Order: sequence, then C-alpha cells, then structure tokens
Amino acid sequence: MKHTSKFFSIIISLLMLNGCSLLEVKLESQSVPLTTAELNTRILTREYSKHFFSEVESAADEIALTYPKDDTLHQSYVLLWKIHAEEGLQRAAYQVSPKVALIDTWVFAAQMEQFFSPEGKGAELFDSDIDYKTSQALYVDIENMAEKLLSGSEFKAGKEFVTQFVKDHAFDSLMMRRTPALKAWLAHQNIDETEAVATLGTMPEALGDVSDRLGLVSEQTPKIMTWKAELIAMNSTINGNDVNKTLESLRNTSQSFQDFVKNNPEYMQNLAEQMSIQLQPLLDDLDMKTDDKLNQLSAERIALEAMVARERKELVDMVERERKAIAIIVTQEREKFTQDLDQVSQDVLTLAMDKVIDLIKSTIIYFILFILAIFFAPLGLGYFLGKRAAVKKTTV
Repeated sequence: MKHTSKFFSIIISLLMLNGCSLLEVKLESQSVPLTTAELNTRILTREYSKHFFSEVESAADEIALTYPKDDTLHQSYVLLWKIHAEEGLQRAAYQVSPKVALIDTWVFAAQMEQFFSPEGKGAELFDSDIDYKTSQALYVDIENMAEKLLSGSEFKAGKEFVTQFVKDHAFDSLMMRRTPALKAWLAHQNIDETEAVATLGTMPEALGDVSDRLGLVSEQTPKIMTWKAELIAMNSTINGNDVNKTLESLRNTSQSFQDFVKNNPEYMQNLAEQMSIQLQPLLDDLDMKTDDKLNQLSAERIALEAMVARERKELVDMVERERKAIAIIVTQEREKFTQDLDQVSQDVLTLAMDKVIDLIKSTIIYFILFILAIFFAPLGLGYFLGKRAAVKKTTV
C-alpha cells in the first residue's frame, strides 16, 4: 500500500512539473520578440546618444574656455546648453519603440542644428561657431545612421518629415523645449495610435531596456545636477558665507532670548500677569459677541424652521387642491365619455336595424322573383312552344 501511494505521488509530481513547464512556455510565447532591425535600431540609437552627450560636453567646455570665468552670461549659456541638450536627447532616444526613438532623436538633432545655424535664434549666443559645427556634425551622424537602418522609402519619408517638423517646431531658446514627434510621425505614416507600439519584446529584451535606462540615470543624473548647481550658484547673489552668517545670527538671537527668559523669571511672570490683565477685556468682549451671534443664529434658525413648515403646509394644500381639481375633471370627462358611448351605441343599433330591414326586404323580393321563375317560366315556355306548333300545323 505504501509503495502504491508513493508511486501515485511521483506521478502527480511529474504532472505538476510538466504543467509548470507548459505554463512557462505559454507565458513566454505570449511576448513577441523584437525583430533584428528593431534591436539594431535601439542599440545604435542609444549608442548615438552617448556620442551626442560627449560631443556636446566637449564643445561646451571648449566654448567656456573662450570666456572669462566671471562672464556670468556666457558661462550660463554654456551650462544651459549642456543641461537641456542632454535632457532632451535622452528623453528622445530612450523610448519604448526603437523606430520612434530613432525618429525623435533625428528630429532633436535637426532642431538643435537649426537653432545654432546662422538663420536660427541661437546664432548669436556665442562668438565662435563651435556650437553650430558640433550640431551640424551630430545631425549628419544621425542622418547617416537612419539611412543605414531604414529602407529607401522609409528614409526618404523620414527625411521629409524631419525637415517639415523642424520648420513647424523650431527651438526658440536654450531651454530646447522638445515637442514629441510621435503623433505627427504616426499621422504622416497613416498609422493608428493604438498600433504605435506593437510589442515590448521578450522578457530578456524588456529587462535589457530597463537596465539601459537605469544605466543612463546613474551616468547622467550626477552630471546634470552638478551643472544645475553651478548655474544656480553662478546666478545667485548669495554665497555660502552670507548664508552661514545669517544662520549664526539667528542662532545667537535665539540663544540670547532663551538666556533672558531663564535668568528673569520674575519679569516673565509679571509680563504674563500684565498680558492677562490687558487681554481680559478683549476676551470678555469676544465672549459677548460670540453669545450674541449664537443667539442671533438661534433666532434665525427658528424663523427658518417656521418658514419651512409654512411652505411645506402650503405645498401640501396646493397638492391637495390640484388633486381634487384633477379628480373633478376626470369625473366630468368620464361622464361625457359615457354619454358619448351611449349615443354611439344607439346610433350603431339604429343603423344595424335599418340595414337588417333593408336586407329582409331585398331577400323577400329575390324570393318572389325566384318563385315566379320556378313556377311560371315552364308554363310560359310551354304556352309559347304550343302556340308555335299550332301555327306550323295550320300552315301545313
């Protein structure tokens, strides 16, 4: 018996393991993997973002060296370029859909190139053209990469879209406020928004995407926070010494007040008594006014209740009057309807009797004609035939 139960336990365990493996296969089969082209697009786009960050930082540092350190305006421009360029591109490049990320990155590079171009609004921010040359080179790099990753027709359509989108959404300041190109791109390609992202990939691909994003945060956040702190410190009129002096002054004032209270208990007690004497009339007046307001509210509440009761009674009376009036109207209409029904019944009965009498008369007439036809038709026919026979006999 023990061997039998053990055998069944082994069978059940095997079935459970088999079921788990089937479940695992089923769950895995529900996730559609990214295609090779999509994986290559994602990898190369994110590699380009690192190249973009490096080039922007190098160009910005080179521009910063051309201005004195106390030139707050241009040094601030340099920091703003690094901050907003890298924040904007990382939002564009690290999207779920590889193709959308490529298009958005392409658009951002084109917008930055147009901003620093001689026709752009950022052409005169710096004395040198390092910013424009760097932006132009980055735009050429992303365009060449898109040409390799996309088919001929897709690249042509993408280039037309990027050119038009940059005209419609050009940067107007170093804030580089990015307008996402997703909806415009989907409309340009006649793609429904529900089909923008077909799949997130398999579990390893999704985990790889999350890992890339976490790596980006760990690399970029410290740099950007440092640049923002430098920008705030550069444009702030308060330095660390001023803050420390202010805090020390507040600390000394607080300590002096505490020492005064501790060393002068009689004065504080006298002050409390004087405050009590001075504030008592105010408290009494406040109590009196509060009582008056409460009494007034009570009177208004009673008046409101009386008004509500009166209105309720009038409403009930009005409803009762309307009900009685409606009952009278219904009774009158019922009587009129009954009279009309009686009259109609009499008219119908009279008409029916007239029709019956006419029918009886017609029936009697037809019956008489039928009798005449039955009895007199043979007699007349015999008379006619006999007379005709007599005429023939006389003639012969």
